[in-house]
Amino acid sequence: MYGRVKDVGWIIYREGSKTSHAKIGLAWLIARKTVIDELRAQGTDVSHWGERRYINVDSYDKTNAESILFDVVTELQTNDKILDDFGHLYNQPRTKDQAQQKRISNFITTNGIRVEAHTALTPMRGRLYQQNRPDFVLRDDVENSITAISPPVTEKIISLIDEAKGGMAGHGVSLNLGNFVIEDGVMGYLKRSIEGSGGRVRFVPVIAKDGTISWPDKYVKTDVEAVAANQDITDPTRRKISLEAKKRELNAGGRRVYEVDMLLDPAAAGSAFFDRQVIDRLIAQCQDPIENRAGFHVWQEFNPSHAYALGADTGKGNGGDHSTSVCIDFTAYPARQVGSYANNQIPADQFAHELKRQGLMFGTCLIGPEKNSESGGSCLTTLKMIYSVKMIYRQVPLDRASDAPPTTWELGWETNHATKYTILNDLKTGVEDGLLVIQDIRILKEMRSFTYSDADELGSSRQGHSTRHFDLLMACAIAYAMRKYAKPQETLTIYQQGEYENPQL
Repeated sequence: MYGRVKDVGWIIYREGSKTSHAKIGLAWLIARKTVIDELRAQGTDVSHWGERRYINVDSYDKTNAESILFDVVTELQTNDKILDDFGHLYNQPRTKDQAQQKRISNFITTNGIRVEAHTALTPMRGRLYQQNRPDFVLRDDVENSITAISPPVTEKIISLIDEAKGGMAGHGVSLNLGNFVIEDGVMGYLKRSIEGSGGRVRFVPVIAKDGTISWPDKYVKTDVEAVAANQDITDPTRRKISLEAKKRELNAGGRRVYEVDMLLDPAAAGSAFFDRQVIDRLIAQCQDPIENRAGFHVWQEFNPSHAYALGADTGKGNGGDHSTSVCIDFTAYPARQVGSYANNQIPADQFAHELKRQGLMFGTCLIGPEKNSESGGSCLTTLKMIYSVKMIYRQVPLDRASDAPPTTWELGWETNHATKYTILNDLKTGVEDGLLVIQDIRILKEMRSFTYSDADELGSSRQGHSTRHFDLLMACAIAYAMRKYAKPQETLTIYQQGEYENPQL
């Protein structure tokens, strides 16, 4: 509030009263300006008080933001203590629609603060009150079940949040409220962004890791404790709530809503696909690549006696999903991921040239590019004209008795409901059994957040490449599926020693 910390995040469980506390904070910001104005009039230096003149409230659904403004106005008009100490801070008559719908889109207080409600899907640039840009932004409900399953919406909100940093006043601050619906969603991004910039994040599940209940006056752990605590309480609104009962209620439909909304653990809700203890150990052992060759990270130099393969996942090059590739050395034991590449701007046809460059680095190795969607087809069309066709993978149907590549010329790897679990399970076994070492921390982070729910949605959500950005993971899975077909570099010339002749004979 004073501006000593520029950004704050409250990631708190559902029913944790975060929005109610934020409303109290807004009323306090408005009321304290009266004090600031009085001190300024008396000649006091108030430059360090963090005065706010233009407050914005942003939500995914603007009606939620308008409801917050309505509640703040109601508090300013009806709270006797505020009225006694600060007088009437809001004296505009409410329209009939505002009173019935309990929503207000904007207002100006009697002490000169403008408060506005906005949707999180609109940019902050251009918002101006007199000569003031927004100096306090409350973001609430910018992530929900709708945004969580829509990567394009998530990406748009994140880009607008980044853009807002340039649209706020230089001394502006933000308070960001929300649950932890998905690890790589809006709140996950805000958490990393705020912590990385020196801000503060309060991460409060209903039960802490040490078993402590965050709000013991409201919750108890078990039904038995609730019965004992409530036996003398006649008012149902004051009775303590059993978290056992809350879990049964939220998870009654079969989805693990309690784990997400109350424990702030989206991975538990989706059931982590990869063993997180193994992945965390591998992350701790990660080393930086020995070289970055124009975006292609390399951990090991090419060995001509080794068998390599590249797996590739093609994006559209429009700033959304990445075009990715992963190179694995299958001769080493255990097999090792030795190269990786990710670029969300490169067009699909140019990505074919990038794959050629990488393939040549590792001895014209086998390349398995995904052929799904129009971007995959565009990449393959170009790749077959510039790279050895016999070194481009041809799909082997799962119902064939032999794993030998077919004689047909249908190139590329097809990811569908029949193949995705095969390659993902193979990758899971390889990594967890120590048969494959992943050295790129970006791949490991995607593995850590990948869930069975993500795997279920992968086939359909990848149409058009609108995924939760598991692009490196999929390229790695395709590359590992090439292990049966990868071969060392072919020797083009065979040396033969000439017959020995004695010159004295």
